[in-house]
Amino acid sequence: MNTALVIRICVVTLALLVIALLWDFVKDAGDGMKFVFTIVMGLTAGLLAVKFIIPWFGDMMGEAVFSSGEKVEQDHMTKAAARIAQGDYKGAIEHYEKMLEDKPDDPFPVAEIAKVHAERLHDPQAALKALEEHLQSKDWPVDDAAFIMFRIADVHLTHRHDFETARDMLEQIIGNFPHTRHSANAHHRMSEIEQMQYKLLMEQRAKAGSSGTAKV
Repeated sequence: MNTALVIRICVVTLALLVIALLWDFVKDAGDGMKFVFTIVMGLTAGLLAVKFIIPWFGDMMGEAVFSSGEKVEQDHMTKAAARIAQGDYKGAIEHYEKMLEDKPDDPFPVAEIAKVHAERLHDPQAALKALEEHLQSKDWPVDDAAFIMFRIADVHLTHRHDFETARDMLEQIIGNFPHTRHSANAHHRMSEIEQMQYKLLMEQRAKAGSSGTAKV
């Protein structure tokens, strides 16, 4: 029994109890009071019917016509997202791991596990371990293998600031999947890395120059 149904039953039961108590109060009163009571109770009953009884009946009919009556459960991705919103990152990883158990050929759950480790738990080494173990666990289709390898390169680049290891992984993609869009994407990513390294070098030189000038 879901929460909404429980609330509806409680509200209707409470309303019936209040009506019974009020009837005991006015049943010995005059006809005018009884008339007013009847009008008020009729309006109340109508509001309850529109608010609770009719929707409940509609839900029952819809379930009978369109579903088997089995309880619909949230998928693990929704639950993982909820855990992340609550700050329960370990719990989110557990749900992604259950997704992985259900769909071992899907690289998405392990990518999300790595993302949680790297971005939320600030543990890029655990992220790399999850990705690398998954990559080595089987012979993946080209698209899936490239997807995981790009994630590995991203962790090295974004979270460890290890340009050389990220470049090595991209070179592996180029070598393993030549003449594919993955190779082209890896070449583009390597160009971005070179630009990032150049920018970092210029910033370091500028900082060193500023320090030298300040000392003089």
